[in-house]
Amino acid sequence: MREVNMYLNNIKSVLKAIFLAAFVSAFINPAAGLEIVDFFSDFTSSDVTINSSQALQGRAVFELFNEGNLVESHDVPFNIKAGEPATKVIVWQKKPQQDYYTAKVSIFDDSKLLDSKTYQVSYGTVSLPGFHVVDFSPSNSGAQLLLRPFSPSVADIKIEMLDNNDIVYTETRKDVSLLMNAEIKTTWPFLLTNDKEYTVRAKIFTHRLYASPLINTYIAYFTAADDVEILRDDVEVDEYGASVTIRGKSRVPFDGSIVVNARNRATGEIQTFNQRVEEILVSGKEDTAGVVWGGLAPGTYYIEILAVNQDNKTLDRYETILRIPEYASATETPPAKSTPGFIALISILMVLAASRWLKRKGG
Repeated sequence: MREVNMYLNNIKSVLKAIFLAAFVSAFINPAAGLEIVDFFSDFTSSDVTINSSQALQGRAVFELFNEGNLVESHDVPFNIKAGEPATKVIVWQKKPQQDYYTAKVSIFDDSKLLDSKTYQVSYGTVSLPGFHVVDFSPSNSGAQLLLRPFSPSVADIKIEMLDNNDIVYTETRKDVSLLMNAEIKTTWPFLLTNDKEYTVRAKIFTHRLYASPLINTYIAYFTAADDVEILRDDVEVDEYGASVTIRGKSRVPFDGSIVVNARNRATGEIQTFNQRVEEILVSGKEDTAGVVWGGLAPGTYYIEILAVNQDNKTLDRYETILRIPEYASATETPPAKSTPGFIALISILMVLAASRWLKRKGG
């Protein structure tokens, strides 16, 4: 009888294990073939990279906890293709109040949990790197990062442009020596959308001898807009017109005009001349526009040259002064009238000279 009871207990244990496995599989579905390849978080941002053996549409839930209490969460939808890893990024919004936190990411297919991971997050002196970020300035043309080291180190530096929760561009510098001030510059290799706000992240991996790299992230924002500059040394203004060269300074295309205002110093009258720029300009590209006055009267003029975009916004300005002189009118010189007295005098002198010559010859 005792052996029968032991056998029944073993059967119950097996059934419990099977039931537990079925219960867990109801929430974590290995058939989906999804795995979290990488998960990172500090208190500035967090990112997860996932891969799936089949196409999958779901959501990634990022959560930040302090001593078991939820501090902040973000719900990010995703739609990935089979065998193509995808990365999602979020930026934490709340300021840290404690030294230690736990970040967690959970991957769901509808309401079914597919996978989850946690990452220990520290804040303050616990995670301070050996450098100070002096400047992190993304702009319409690229980004600039300036680091000032406290102690010598080597780091890998990633500059990433984010569009919502996606990384749309990454540039990586490997083994950057932080012995003195280090400046990292990058230029966006694609066009930007006017008036759109972009998020840029610097992700810095500081190498450590007997430990994994210390990772710190930094976030900055900018709103894209077209931008150009008037090249001062290439502006030419004279009595016939103006020649103006402008250079693009943004990855947002500039398709605008050169506007010249000429104000007469004596009368205050303003005449405006407009010339469309033939080329569509982006950063590093130049074009020259010519403006012809077409009958600007002699006088002294204050010249204002404007680079104006399609929204009639002035992007750059240059001022100078121009004097158009009064030119004397060409007049015909009337033929000289003959004077009888003068001709008679000449004749007398000629006769006297001839008589003297004859007398000398006869003598």
